[in-house]
Amino acid sequence: MNEQQFRELSAARALHALSPEEEQSFSEALAAHPEWLEVVDEDRETVGAIAVSTPEVAPPAGARAAILDLIARSPQFEAGHEPEPRAEATPTPRTTPARPGDLVPELIEEPDDPELAFKRSRRKAAWFGLAASVAVLLAIALALPMGGIVAPQDPVSVALQQVESAPDSQSTTVSVGSAEATLHWSDSTQQAVFMTDGMEAAPENHDYEVWLVRGDQPISLGVMHADANGGAAVLAEGFTPGDALAVTVEDRGGSPTGAPTTDPIVVVASA
Repeated sequence: MNEQQFRELSAARALHALSPEEEQSFSEALAAHPEWLEVVDEDRETVGAIAVSTPEVAPPAGARAAILDLIARSPQFEAGHEPEPRAEATPTPRTTPARPGDLVPELIEEPDDPELAFKRSRRKAAWFGLAASVAVLLAIALALPMGGIVAPQDPVSVALQQVESAPDSQSTTVSVGSAEATLHWSDSTQQAVFMTDGMEAAPENHDYEVWLVRGDQPISLGVMHADANGGAAVLAEGFTPGDALAVTVEDRGGSPTGAPTTDPIVVVASA
């Protein structure tokens, strides 16, 4: 067995498509040529990558009914009774075209070997299955939005787009020293986005904490970290009419009590 023949067997084996005889031939060839183990590992990795990368897809609703219908229409054999074997076809002599100088066309009998033809068919099927799997994987990858693969959108950015595109979108801006704080909200989406611009860094060993204030009840939205330009954005889900956003200065990591420990440095109301 040469290396090319071994590669065909290896590809089929990775897809569990070898017959017992082919499996034995494969094992004997690998034992005689241990350097071909790299080929086996490559085929396994390829099939494994396809299996892991391809997401599970729910079958169409009519798939089960179609399969059952196909089974019902297919010939069935009773248990213990095997179908009668078909008579072997007598090899048909094939005639090669007459060549210049030949007086009588040459008759050449080329009987087909059924076992050899079956093995070749299995190998072709294995390669076809592997190629088809790769094609499906590529089709799925191309069909997915590239933006979602390369750079998934931030939930705050998505919420801001939804709020600003809502028919009842509103916003209000207040000054915080030399900085600004803006609240964008929409009653219909029940979302609000609190944004700052030019905010100074929190004092040493302290953080800014943002609160959703509903009546007299402050609800922590977490610690707010501004970028180099003092910009930050915090999402408030479940926002209702009349809610306000407030910012306090707390110890590093946020209030240890779960409630504000200082007076707010800014309050932005939606009413």
